[in-house]
Order: sequence, then structure tokens, then C-alpha cells
Amino acid sequence: MDQNEEHPSDEPVQTTIGGVDVRFRVASERERQFLPDDVEIYDEIFEGMFFEMNENDVFFDIGAHIGINSCVIGRRYPEIDIVCFEPHPRTRESLEANLELNGIEALVMDCAISNSDGTIAFDTQRDTPGGMGEVRHSGQRIETPVRTLDSIIKEDGVPSPTVLMSDIEGEEIDLLRGGSTTFSSPTTRLAYIVTHDQPLERLGSSKQEVEDLLGSYGFDELEYIRDNFLKAKKSGRSE
Repeated sequence: MDQNEEHPSDEPVQTTIGGVDVRFRVASERERQFLPDDVEIYDEIFEGMFFEMNENDVFFDIGAHIGINSCVIGRRYPEIDIVCFEPHPRTRESLEANLELNGIEALVMDCAISNSDGTIAFDTQRDTPGGMGEVRHSGQRIETPVRTLDSIIKEDGVPSPTVLMSDIEGEEIDLLRGGSTTFSSPTTRLAYIVTHDQPLERLGSSKQEVEDLLGSYGFDELEYIRDNFLKAKKSGRSE
């Protein structure tokens, strides 16, 4: 059997991340590979996030994958509002299962986030371990809805985020381009963005443009917690 074929484990994987006990049910060896090998890296990230966040936040998990971030945040802050974005159908099923397993109520959106509304093609031959295909490449493809952050908040009645995390394989630049109103809002005070050098280059962009756009939206405290994990904060906006 191919290691990427689906064969769910009978027992959930239980682990502790950032001092929070969480469980994950994985649908395949592909998804098991997405679980953190080095929990200490996640501990460092989440301890910093917990210092910045509180129960009154609205947390957007963009590129939520199987729900690691949302499950940890939701378990730490049971009353927090969480909105997950995961366009890949198979991965979204695992996300919803893991949210339920951890007793977390979250709004799950089945669209990708970019700089325009429409549809987008994922190349499933380039799936990441979490089951998320890269965008706009040749090969085996699936079509999925794509929205801008601004249009979702304006048209769908989704609450505006105060804190967001993004890991979307180079599309982070189009997330920022299509979310100018959202990111410029004084209530959006904190963003954690995973930057992907090669996908950004394929889109004619760079880490520097990501940083510049964040700066233009009022994020004046930028630091890389890890090589490609950018924390952006608006000074004067705290808990």
C-alpha cells in the first residue's frame, strides 16, 4: 500500500504542544508526517502567541491544514472565536474531525484566500505532507473557490480577525493584496505569516514585499521567530 493512501488510525495521536493537551486523528501516513516531530519548536511559537492573545480575540487560521494551530489555540482559549480556511477537500475532512475530537467549535471555510474572487487550481501532484496542493502548476488538478479576505468579511458576515496565522505556500502575498481593508483595520493587531521563498519568487514577489505590505497596513513591529515564520504586530495594540 502506498504510504499516502488513506488508512485512518483507530486511536488518535495524543501530544502536548505549548502546555496544551491535544489529539489528532490522522487519515493517512501523509497526514501523520504533518504532525510535529520537534514539539519544542511549536512550544516556542505558541508560548509567544499565548502571551499576546486572550479569550476575546477572533483567530483566523488561513491554510489550517489538519488543524494543529486551531486545536491548540482553541484548547487554550475555549471561548475564542476561530475561523479556519482550508480548501483541500481531503485535508478539510481531517481538520473538521480534529476540531470535533478536541471539542472546538470553529467556522470552517472551504475556500482558498488570494487577491481576487473566483476559482483556483491546485496541483495535487505537488501535495505537501498535510495534503495541500500548490497553486497554478501543471499536472493533476482540482478546482476550488478562491476569495479575498476583504470580500469574505464584507459579504459573508464573518467577524473581522484580531489575530491571524497564514501558511499558504507562497500565496501569502496575494492574501495581503486582497486583504488591505482587513489588515489595515486597527482591530487586526497581530499576524503570523509563514513565508515561502520559492513560491513567492514564482509569483514575482519576495519576503521583502510581504514585509513592505505589512508595514503599509500599520504593522510596525516585524520579527522572524524562525527563518520563515514572520510575526507582525502593531505597536500600541496589545491584549
